[in-house]
Amino acid sequence: MKGDLDMLLGAVDIGTNSTRLLIAKMEKGQVVPVVQRLQATRLGQGMSEKSYLGAEPAERTLRALRGFQRLMRESGVERARAVATSAVREALNGREFVQEAEAVLGFPVHVVTGEQEAVLSYRGATGAIPEITFPVVVDIGGGSTEITYQNERGRIIPVSLPLGAVRCTEQGWPENKIQSVLRDGLHPLARRQLGLVGVGGTITTLAAVDLGLEFYDWKKVHKYRLTYERILDILKYLAALPLEERKRVPGLQPERADIIVAGTIILKELMRLLNTEFITVSEADILHGIILELYQQQI
Repeated sequence: MKGDLDMLLGAVDIGTNSTRLLIAKMEKGQVVPVVQRLQATRLGQGMSEKSYLGAEPAERTLRALRGFQRLMRESGVERARAVATSAVREALNGREFVQEAEAVLGFPVHVVTGEQEAVLSYRGATGAIPEITFPVVVDIGGGSTEITYQNERGRIIPVSLPLGAVRCTEQGWPENKIQSVLRDGLHPLARRQLGLVGVGGTITTLAAVDLGLEFYDWKKVHKYRLTYERILDILKYLAALPLEERKRVPGLQPERADIIVAGTIILKELMRLLNTEFITVSEADILHGIILELYQQQI
């Protein structure tokens, strides 16, 4: 077995909106990214109308996985793990898709629960931003939103809510429905002193929009403070734009333009209910959590 500095580890996240790859190494117990890839595969497209993964979204995702598998092989990745989240765990044909994905990747795909997803994101984010006291990690995905924190005894408490940027867009959720679901999930946190840490595409995209990034730069996004007031401004601006104009906003991926308003409303309402002035954006998320687990299993 090679030392930590030489061994490359791979993590794949098969999400509702995007499919992502992280190839990383470990240095002094910290995840050091080597290769990062993201493709907007929209696996959960159409699931608001039926409970099955569509053939076209599934094939888009498998095509991305073929490219990731080739990249991991060429890079010399020695150990890898893949997880599938909301869309796959809810689909009636999720098991069949997992079998196809495993055949492409050559290693198991774990369909994680919302709580397992939340814990992985929490470990990844807090490992990269250890200076925040009493962190609450928020991950707004395509099909679900995870909120994770530690209680007074140091136990990690994950909360997974069935609302996400794709789900709320396709089902046309009004703000009062989003508020109701969030209010129930956030009840234990209502009176706590906390520091919000945000992960996932909605939150990193909002940071990139606020920064006006023509080209995405994760170093500028990581640890960026996104204020509640700026989120209100960005929401008002994006919601007023026709979709084709929204696709041209600096910092906003064209593939995310149709779901960014719903994702921003979720974040806005979450921060309002918690009476929080800002959220610290983290580039480290579930992928980093997977890498940490792989590393801990082999030391």
